[in-house]
Formats: sequence, structure tokens, C-alpha cells
Amino acid sequence: MVRRGDIRIERLKDRITPKVAFPHKHDFYQIVIVHKSQGSHEIDFKTYPVKGGQVFLIKPGQMHGWKLAKNSQGFVIEYTEESFNKNLLGGLNLPQHSRHVPDHFKIPANNSAFSEGFLKLMETEFLQQGDNFELSLQSYLSLILLEALRVTKAADRELGKNDDVVTRFTELVEENFQEKHQVEFYAARLKLTPKSLSAKVQKELDTSAKEYILNRCLLEAKRLLSYSDLSVSEIGYNLGFDDPNYFSRFLKKHMQISAGKFRKTSQPGR
Repeated sequence: MVRRGDIRIERLKDRITPKVAFPHKHDFYQIVIVHKSQGSHEIDFKTYPVKGGQVFLIKPGQMHGWKLAKNSQGFVIEYTEESFNKNLLGGLNLPQHSRHVPDHFKIPANNSAFSEGFLKLMETEFLQQGDNFELSLQSYLSLILLEALRVTKAADRELGKNDDVVTRFTELVEENFQEKHQVEFYAARLKLTPKSLSAKVQKELDTSAKEYILNRCLLEAKRLLSYSDLSVSEIGYNLGFDDPNYFSRFLKKHMQISAGKFRKTSQPGR
């Protein structure tokens, strides 16, 4: 467990068996850099085969669990929104930007930021905790996150080279999806027409603004069905659906399975 404001780095081999049983979620960011392994890693109901030369970035609230070989090699880095001195980064909010890095990507050839040598230096700083080690860890992690943004092509949008409307839209959805499902609400907050907002979202994310909002509701519903004891009706109310029957139909339409069957499938032995 990482404390608010801390930055931790540990060997992947020491984290094969988690302290909290899988699957689970946490309220901090976790970067898993895999240099050698075999197995699988599930993040929000999508399963990735695991081998060397990969990076996984798990965001706060995401459900995940892995099954990895005991001789796996790599590093696990954990941090929170409070882990950076934004004054040293020119006000750049790297944790917020890292929310838009894909959950999984391959390490490009000859990339030094994810190399064993670079990460060993960061690990030494973490273990020795010399003078100003917090600032040193921030510097190492900043380079890693900036490189993650770069290699996944997220930097153009997230670091302000393009229109940041879509970034602000996704942030607003994250803050309001449990109550606000209408595109009009988000368009008004962004001082755009619903049509203009949908066009921008479609271009950047290849989905309509309405679909993005509903997909975020659906993801949260699947998380709650899988890892909570709330009834389907209670989950619906939590997500702003006042009509339980409509919510059940919404789930079945998008999951192609009833909420009850999904829950039994995702919670074996329930």
C-alpha cells in the first residue's frame, strides 16, 4: 500500500503474490514494467498475455489481477496524485495526464526509460533514501511518465499540442458520470454545442460523446457487479438510473447477458 504523496519502486518478483488477494482495485497509480515473464494480466475485464518488453499502467479505481511466473523480472512503481511537486514541473499534472496512457503498451527497442539499468538507479534511490531522495524519485518517475505519453502517442493531446477539449471532457465525465448522462451537460460546461463536442470526441476517441458517457457507466456497473454485494437496483441508483427495469435492460443490451449471469461469471462460487 502506497501512502498519499509517496513514490515506491519494488521488484516484480517480490510482488507476484499480492498483499491483497486478486482481483482488486486501489486508489493509487501502479506501473508494472515487465522485462521477463509469462502469464496473463486482466485489467477492467480485458485479459492481456504477459511476456517481456511490456508496460502496464493501472489507474485508480481500475480492477486488475495477474497470474505471472515466479521467475518474472521487472519492476512495480506506485504513486498518487500528490506524489509530485507541480512547481518543479511548471504546473504540469503528470498523474492526471497519465490517466490517458493506455493500460498496456510495448516497450520500444533501445528505450532507456524502461530499461533495467535506469530502474535499478531509481530503486537504489528509493532504498537508500539519501538527501532529497523524494525529489530524485520525482525526477525518475517524471521521465518514465513523459516517455509513456510519448511512446503511446498520448503526448500530442495530453501535453497541449492539440485542442484539449477532449481531455477536459473525459475528466468531466470521470467527475460526473454517476449523475450526468446527457451530452448537453458536458457541452455546456465546455461552452460548445452538443454537436460540436460529439464531433471532437468522435475524431479523437472514435466514439460519440454519448457512447463514451454510457460506456463509463457500464464499466462502473461491471466493476460493482463483480466486486460488491450491492443489488442490481442499488448499483443502478448509484449510477443515476432511477428506473431499475430500464437499468437492467441497459445492462443486458450492452453486455449481451443479464446482470445476474454476469455476476455469477465474474464471481465464481458466488
